[in-house]
Amino acid sequence: YDFIGRGEAFKKGTAYMSVWMYVIRELEDAIDDCNVECNIDNCNEDAVHAWDEGVAFYTGSEEEKDGSGSGALLYSLADKRCANFKTCGPEGDSVSGTSNINIKIFSEFAAGQMNLNLGNCDAARVNKDRISELMGVPLVQGVLRYAHKIDSLADNSEKSKAEGAVFAAAILPRLHACSPGAAATVYENMKVGATSTSLSAVKSAFEKNLVCMGIAGDDVGGVYDIDAGAFFLGAAPMNENKTSGGVNILGIVLGSVLGGVALIAMFGFVYMMKREKSGNPMFKNPDEVIA
Repeated sequence: YDFIGRGEAFKKGTAYMSVWMYVIRELEDAIDDCNVECNIDNCNEDAVHAWDEGVAFYTGSEEEKDGSGSGALLYSLADKRCANFKTCGPEGDSVSGTSNINIKIFSEFAAGQMNLNLGNCDAARVNKDRISELMGVPLVQGVLRYAHKIDSLADNSEKSKAEGAVFAAAILPRLHACSPGAAATVYENMKVGATSTSLSAVKSAFEKNLVCMGIAGDDVGGVYDIDAGAFFLGAAPMNENKTSGGVNILGIVLGSVLGGVALIAMFGFVYMMKREKSGNPMFKNPDEVIA
């Protein structure tokens, strides 16, 4: 990369890789400081303080009280990406307003703070784990956004390629934990110096592992064309049911129905056999019945 690409790598890498991990570190520190057996007031003050630091690093100092500022950290990223993927607002179906991911994350932040105050350390860890999953959504959106730019829109600028590479580097460990093969696909398509980029290959690699990553397709959304009022071709919202490593909901439903039918048939057969052996079969010869 020249100066443009290096500049993007420095800026985006600092915010979306280094600060991202430091948020998790502060939340983990809070749980480490959590005391289950609280016998005095404010005995979990240190834990709550560390948790608040995690919230501060996630949000940044320029978002203002209502989040309407122009920050440069993770809160701001989620708001930017929701406008690109039509996942803003309380229902996650708008292109303006607060990101639905930020709404969900701050709900978990509040619940975690309460649990720490009450000494519910295990419950606070559940909140932390969910926050970590949700924080991955804007990173996946970032990879898809720049894969779409490079592939579908033929944007071969150094800026777009560098941004895509940083977003991929930030989320690849999570994807690799679910599927090394899928991570390799994303890496080859988004790495520094990639000779080609396929949006469909990148999208499919994530789509098959959403359940494993704790991410819903509706949370990610699709690359949205505001002018056309529709999703770009090949960039529609993802379907987490197309999963190889997680749970296939359709398969479970069909399997349950067929299994239930088979079980009923088996019991019916056993019942008929018992009636037959007892000399009182369910189906009798009409002549025998008349006689």
